[in-house]
This record gives sequence, structure tokens and C-alpha cells, in this order.
Amino acid sequence: MSPNVILEKFESLATYYIEELKKYSLEQFREKPSEDEWSLGQMYNHLLVASNMQLHAIEKCTTDSAAIAGKKTDMGEKVYSAGAFPPIQIKLPNRPGYAPENPTDKEIINQGLLQLIEKMKEIEPKLPLIPNNYKVKHPGLGHLSAVEWYQLIFMHFSHHLRQKERLEQILSLK
Repeated sequence: MSPNVILEKFESLATYYIEELKKYSLEQFREKPSEDEWSLGQMYNHLLVASNMQLHAIEKCTTDSAAIAGKKTDMGEKVYSAGAFPPIQIKLPNRPGYAPENPTDKEIINQGLLQLIEKMKEIEPKLPLIPNNYKVKHPGLGHLSAVEWYQLIFMHFSHHLRQKERLEQILSLK
């Protein structure tokens, strides 16, 4: 997928997340279905925090600290050949620093999503200037180029649509 197609798809998806944000009360947005599950707000926060880490990896691909021609893991190969994460629930370790903050203000999340869209627009035209063999290692997917990190932001937002839907169903049952 080319960077401009990734940008179009991402912008559409991020705009959808912004529109959906309007339909939740702050209480619904912060409500956790159980002690070990995230609220919608935590999920949104996770998307923003992860995206900032992914943007940082893109920046690292432009520096001397980038690896030259590293490889993806088997999982990385599968994810990128499918263009998506598998439709499974991925559980992050229950350790400090892994659970995102439960936001106290939806407007901060809204602004974060708008800023992310702008950053994606700024970076897209610069991607062809970054050599594809300059890579930064992802803990599960292996070494990724700047374009692959860029695509990961979109794939990650897409992956969390299932979690969003599941959390909305739980909220509407109450």
C-alpha cells in the first residue's frame, strides 16, 4: 500500500474515531467492563500513545541509529502480507506502564487525534526520501522501514475497531 493510500485510509478511520467520540458520555468513555479490561477511553489513549511511539520509530529510520536491512519476524511477515493484524484479542502484560491512563477529558483525546492526523499528513510526503533498508526494530514484528511503521499506525487503529465494538456492546447492555 502506498503512503498516500495509507494516509487516505488512516484519515478516514481517525475521523470515524473522532465522530464516535461524540456519542459517549464521559462516564461511558471511562467505564471499565472489568478490572482487567480497558475502558473505551483507555483504548483511545493507547492508540495515541502507540502512534506517537510509531512516529518516533519513523524518525529514527532517518538517523544513524537505524539498522540496515534487518528482517521482520514470522509474525511481522504475516501481518504485512495480510495488511492487518489477525482478528484475535491481544493481551498486553499486566505490568505498570502497560495499561493506558483512563482519560478525564474527551476533548484532550479529540485534540490528540486531530494532531495525529496532521502529523500523518506532514510525514507522508517525506517517506519516499527515507531509504527502505533503514529500519527500526518492533518488539513483535521485527525490523520495519519508515513506510511500514507508517502503515502500522493505520493497521493498529483498524485492529482496535473490534475492541471498540465489543466495549460498546457491553456498555449498551447496562
